[in-house]
Formats: sequence, C-alpha cells, structure tokens
Amino acid sequence: MRRIIPLVLAVCIASGAAAGAKDSQYVVGIGDVLQLSVWQVPSLDRQLTVRADGMIVLPMAGEMRATGNSLQQLEEQIARRLTDFNRNVNQVSLSVTEFKSRSIYVLGRVVSPGKYAYADAINLFDLVREAGGFAEDALRTRVKVVHRQGELERVEYANVEAALNAGTIDALPMVRAGDTVIVSKRNGQLEAGSDGIQVFGEVRSPAIYALEDVNDLVGVLLMAGGPSDQANLRKVRLVRGDAEGGGTVAREFNLEAYLNNGVATQNPRCEPGDTIYVPKRRGNLARSMRVIPLLLGSIGTSLGIYYSVTR
Repeated sequence: MRRIIPLVLAVCIASGAAAGAKDSQYVVGIGDVLQLSVWQVPSLDRQLTVRADGMIVLPMAGEMRATGNSLQQLEEQIARRLTDFNRNVNQVSLSVTEFKSRSIYVLGRVVSPGKYAYADAINLFDLVREAGGFAEDALRTRVKVVHRQGELERVEYANVEAALNAGTIDALPMVRAGDTVIVSKRNGQLEAGSDGIQVFGEVRSPAIYALEDVNDLVGVLLMAGGPSDQANLRKVRLVRGDAEGGGTVAREFNLEAYLNNGVATQNPRCEPGDTIYVPKRRGNLARSMRVIPLLLGSIGTSLGIYYSVTR
C-alpha cells in the first residue's frame, strides 16, 4: 500500500503541473479573481481581485499592475516583489478562479439570461444549455451572435433548431469572450435592445418585432395588430441602413396598390434592423384592413391572413 501512495501523488502532481502549464499563458483581465498560493509562507495565500484600474493588492507589498500580463509573468513579478519583504519567498503560484474578464452575455429568451465566463471558446448550443436552455417562446431558428474584437463587431445568425434536427450542432458558431448572444421571442414582441423590426405610427400595437416565417411588410404590420382606422396605407415608410454604411435610406410604399391590384413591388421583404412607420391619413378617405384566417405553413402552427381593402 505504501508503494501505491507515492505513485498516486506523482500522478496528481503531474496532472496539476499540466493544468498550470495550460493556463500559464492566459492574459489577466479586469474583474478576474486570482488565487495566490505562496508555498513557503502559506499565511500569504489569498484571493486577489483585479480592479477596474487593472491593479491588484498584494499582502505586504501593496498595489501592483496585473492586466496585460500572463499568469506566468505575473507569478514571476509577484515572487520578486514578495522576496523584498520576506526572503523565504522565492516562488508563488497563481490560478484563475473566476474569469470575469472572459465574460459572454446571453440575453433574451433563455431560462437564465445573464453573464457567463469561460476561459476558452464555447459552442453556441453548449452556451445556451449552460443558460438553462431556450424559453418556450424562443426563436430558435434565428439566434443572433454578436462577435466583438476590440472596437469591431461582426453579427451572424444561427439556426439552432435546424442544427439539432440535422445533428450538426458542432457546426454552430463558437462564442468567445466579449461576444453577446441574443435569443429573440418567436413571432412576437422583442425586449428592448434586441434585434428586430421597429413598427410605430398608426398600428394597433407599436413595438419591436422578430422575424420568422412572416417577413413581408404586410405580415409585419399584422404582427403589430394591423393598421388603425386612421392609417394611410398609401404612404407606409420603411427605413433601412445603407448597405454602404453611410447612414439610412427611407423608401415609401403604397400597400393599397398591393392589396387592391397585387403590385408585388409595394410589399417588400423586411430585414432585422428595419424601421416601419405608418402615417395618419388625411382628408375624407375611409379605408380599413380586415384580417381573415388563411392557411400559410409555419413551423408547428398554421397562420393565415386574407388582406382586403374597402373604400
């Protein structure tokens, strides 16, 4: 039995060394919580939190900059600093107990939205699962992932439902520190700040709406409860970001031409980020829009709409 114990200890030590080597190049960031271990003087062991100014407070030695250093570099600097106060100290060990500088935000329709910290990249599906999974009304077919690198942002959308059905979860995006994941509400109102279409003016329920199966202008207005009795459907305005990145472009559409005469160009497809404004009619025009159920296929439900306009 005595021969087994040293062997187990050796394996544990080797495993610990390997784990330490794996993390040694991790660059410390603001908010990280570090565990300091001083083998020669255990009374100096403690947790160190990296402050907003990038500094930590060492026992006896006072403040010291931590951000921008790898764990290995910071260990060497701390050991040198502590040696000045206690010559018995010649080596220290650091480990990260909380990767707060490696945070990923998960927002919207998940069971437990909030901030999650990971040292390495994580698959989108695994991240959603860590957040408790999707809420019942989550839009699983268009999950927004905002990748941030410095001052730059890149947005991509992932169809998690299709990946689950096809068994291609590994092909979903990898999410890294600084990224944000937004899960919208399925064919309904979005929480403020989420990705969707803003509808306001003469509609019954102005709000921000998500796109799924209904993605044309008329369909979006119907998600917003339909136009009010005072709506001017001849001058519906759609505002969209300029593809050249130079601001926004506003276009006007005559929905009556589409509804009365089938002019398809007057019922454009909408995109996330669009803004739709329905103005109030003027004069003695009396127009209304009646909605009657019609079968349109959609996932899990059948939504149908008859559009008719009477003068």
